[in-house]
Amino acid sequence: MIDRLIKKILYKNKVLNVPETPIDERDWELKQEMIKNSEGVNAQEFTRRYLTPNVKNQGSIGSCVGHSGRVVFGDTLDFEGKEPSAMWIYKKGKIHDPFPGEDYSGTTIKGACRALIKEGCCEEKFWPYQDSENTEMLEGASENAAKHKIDSYYVIPKQNHDLIKKTLLKETLWTSFRVHSEFYKTPISGIVDSEKYLASSFAGGHAVAMTGWKIIDGNLYWEFQNSWGLLFGNLGFFYLESSLYEEILINNNGPIYIHTKLELDDEKYEDIRKRKEQEKKDRREKELKDLKRKEKIKSILRTLPWIGFGAVAIWAYFFNGVE
Repeated sequence: MIDRLIKKILYKNKVLNVPETPIDERDWELKQEMIKNSEGVNAQEFTRRYLTPNVKNQGSIGSCVGHSGRVVFGDTLDFEGKEPSAMWIYKKGKIHDPFPGEDYSGTTIKGACRALIKEGCCEEKFWPYQDSENTEMLEGASENAAKHKIDSYYVIPKQNHDLIKKTLLKETLWTSFRVHSEFYKTPISGIVDSEKYLASSFAGGHAVAMTGWKIIDGNLYWEFQNSWGLLFGNLGFFYLESSLYEEILINNNGPIYIHTKLELDDEKYEDIRKRKEQEKKDRREKELKDLKRKEKIKSILRTLPWIGFGAVAIWAYFFNGVE
């Protein structure tokens, strides 16, 4: 109970302002034949959390599209060894979304995708992230961004679970949904309770990266990487039951897959992708082990004062007054 209350206090002030827009039926739909590899779609569990850029905290501005886009684009070969700028994706998304001006917080994934096609995305070092709407890009950002453009983007129908899985085996997907207040209380397992979620009040729109799936009690759950820091959910990740996701999804008929220039040569891309993914997975597994080791040490250190107090209490009980 206390844990849920603390979580609500931590996250209730997060800006949730991805606006809902009508679904554009002109959006290109991803076809089965466009994703060649299907090995692994029947697995009980799959995750890209060891392959994606690290979990970060967006802070107090509505930059979830930028942060989730950083994860999605950062999980492609175009940004191998580099990190996309979340601020660039967020700010440029505002320019290309359907709303006039830029004097507001929040944007849409579609606006960001249009920006990635037309202007690309610079590396983080050219527009470092700050928890402020009033930041400026550094010299050379536009030239750097022009080197990192996407070719196109596609929507995967939300009911086509096999195609979503098939695509997740290749790279991370992009999506947005309606957040209800129960989301703030996501437990350490990361598993969101569908019934409690829908029974709680609406809080706003949010964008995240879809990174995998897990079968829980016979039901399909999608895994997502959030942008609220490592303390949220399961080290920054959470799970939504597929039926819940399909009900609260906004702005598109399913998650978005971005197609990059390096993917045009499928055979060459697959060879490079497999090698790079194994390298990244090995590196991230080591980082995760190190993180868990540090958390265990912190936990032990937090219990030491209580152990000391208990030892004193036992000594006092048995030996106080004994000569």
